[in-house]
Amino acid sequence: MAQVSFNRIRRTYGEFTALDDVNLGIESGEFICLLGPSGCGKTTLLRILAGLEQPTAGDILVDGADFGAVPCHRRNIGMVFQSLALFPHLSVGENIAYGLDVRGVAKEQRRARADELTELVGLPGLYDRPVSALSGGQRQRVAIARALAIEPVLFLMDEPFSALDAGLREHLQIEVKKLQRKLGVTTIFVTHDQNEAMSIADRIVILNGGVIEQAGTPTEVYARPRSEFVANFVGTNNVLEVEFTPGADVMWNGISLGRPTGDMASLHGRRKLSIRPEYLQLAPAGTTGTGMVGTVEFVRLLGAQIETELTVSGHTIIDTMISDRPPAFGEGDTAEILINLDHAWVIPS
Repeated sequence: MAQVSFNRIRRTYGEFTALDDVNLGIESGEFICLLGPSGCGKTTLLRILAGLEQPTAGDILVDGADFGAVPCHRRNIGMVFQSLALFPHLSVGENIAYGLDVRGVAKEQRRARADELTELVGLPGLYDRPVSALSGGQRQRVAIARALAIEPVLFLMDEPFSALDAGLREHLQIEVKKLQRKLGVTTIFVTHDQNEAMSIADRIVILNGGVIEQAGTPTEVYARPRSEFVANFVGTNNVLEVEFTPGADVMWNGISLGRPTGDMASLHGRRKLSIRPEYLQLAPAGTTGTGMVGTVEFVRLLGAQIETELTVSGHTIIDTMISDRPPAFGEGDTAEILINLDHAWVIPS
């Protein structure tokens, strides 16, 4: 296990800035997901930590010591790439034991460690099987076992499951998280899939344009986004630019959204309000005479949820509800949209 500190990391490529003044602390044994769109800098940050690239400025500390001065091959980092990079001419066990062989570990010890890891990742008895004879999920497990064989102080994964089908991807996400908890190794996992990050991370670090927009637990980044980018990137969200007046209702485009409570009751002026779809409620138009009225544009079933898309004065509003009964509204219907302000969040300006 290792503690990591990124201090003012900057990485430029000519005129392009991939990372700009990145500061991040990672606790020993944490499972961190670097999340963001393509080109946001997440893989660059991972490669800098691995020693595959050098920062233009800033430094990295691991357990309080300068890590930037340590050559790549001496950093004792286990890494799983998106391409896996397994050796096709070697067996499962030989692939797993490769790093130990390079380090001069005796053959008997290599075999024992590889056998231990095949059991650990759910591939018992496959030491001698060619990797070409494995399924995609099995090859992923071999890559993970190979990275863990050297008993790394850090375990890095760069979108390792992106090429797998949804069912297998979800299964391996759970298995990797269980394995990480068992071993306690500090893990940094790069992904652009918000659902993947939400399901396995202790903390999610959201990058955009080379800067950290927000770092927090999955609950924090989902329920309390600190920027409009985070609000829209993580999950489905409704962002409304509203008018606050102390002692009065919150107004949006001349429509009352109700009287705010708590910290929102003292706000004044125009602010952006974030509200997740599950905290809206739909009712037939005219039921209460309050709230906004929208026209249903689209209804779709998402397994356990029904998602309803409505428009109000050209603005799209998304509502979700548990699919324990048939949809109450169809395309072209009108519905009142009631907002629970107790679950709304003002995005910091």
